[in-house]
Amino acid sequence: MHNITIKSDKPVVLIPIEQYESMKETIRLLSNNPNLPKELRKKRREMDKGQVISFDDFKKKYKIK
Repeated sequence: MHNITIKSDKPVVLIPIEQYESMKETIRLLSNNPNLPKELRKKRREMDKGQVISFDDFKKKYKIK
């Protein structure tokens, strides 16, 4: 265990670097596509209803090798 002393008039948050990097990536993704949360909720509902395709069908549909 380490002691950390910070002198600041403002609140400070200490988080693991992995969580910080994940938060930065989330912000980047959301800033590039503001509709992403809505699209993800829609896709989650489709998945919950079993409306999915196999990875092989996905590759064929989008012509991925």
